Amino acid sequence: MIDQAAARLMLTIAETPGARIAGSVLSDFHPKHGRQLIEANLLMPQGETLAAPLDLDHDDEPVRLIWSGEHGGYGYYSPAADWVPVPPDRLNIFAVNMPVLLARMLTQLEIVGGKEPLALVPDAVWEIGNVRLPGRGKPVPLWIARRLSDPACWAAFVAATQLRPAPGLRIVLCTTPTVRLPKKMFEGHEIVSVGDVADHADGIAVDPALLAARITTGTLPADVPISMSADGGSVTVRGKRYTFTGPKQRAIIRHLYEAWENGEPECLTDAVLEAADCANSVNTLTKAFSGRKDWQEFIKVEGGRCWIQC
Repeated sequence: MIDQAAARLMLTIAETPGARIAGSVLSDFHPKHGRQLIEANLLMPQGETLAAPLDLDHDDEPVRLIWSGEHGGYGYYSPAADWVPVPPDRLNIFAVNMPVLLARMLTQLEIVGGKEPLALVPDAVWEIGNVRLPGRGKPVPLWIARRLSDPACWAAFVAATQLRPAPGLRIVLCTTPTVRLPKKMFEGHEIVSVGDVADHADGIAVDPALLAARITTGTLPADVPISMSADGGSVTVRGKRYTFTGPKQRAIIRHLYEAWENGEPECLTDAVLEAADCANSVNTLTKAFSGRKDWQEFIKVEGGRCWIQC
């Protein structure tokens, strides 16, 4: 088991370009939690570095190390010409053991099929399979990704979704903190930071109940009055959640939400109904939402146009 602080350190390392950290950084700043990660096989040695940690005698610049046969190890000469040895454990570079990390994230989830993760973007995006979640009748496709705040990684992720479109809804677990994720909703995908849905008793393992709740309710930042779940099944407006089950109703909500999100909320009602593939007889939103009136609490209709008002 690893504690929450070690889990945060693990996710931070996973967000670095090479998913690596110097042994000197672990020993200097994270001795306890670094040891937890190494003992859990989440970090593994990967070669050596020939630059010592920052040194006040050298203006905080990394010091190039040299081998000394006389002293039997690596080190450097200080400004006073004294030999400064560098212990072997400070030379190591530790890399994230990705197979182990992915397995630890998924340990509490029920994956249908039990296939090995498939790398869609090398060292960045993996297809896991389908996951069963509490309260959902059907399994949901699941991916895992890292470094989604990096423009190149995000572009590679988007390209992967275009090659393998989401079948309605896809969950993407990521090591990227929520505050660093792109703000705009990505159609068909619910992108969730692992840190937001991790089991507190084991900070890397995703809690199925937390993940299911997150997918059901979505998120609503404090400065955003409306949010929608990735599958279009629910929309939250000013703190009140509305759920829609019909595919045509979901299509209408998604169309209006995307218009609102793009800063041009007013839409031609006929165009909205056509985009939702409504029949010719369904020529008003009242007919499209037949049987319920709560949609009128946040959707306004006037003069052949409609929009979300929040």
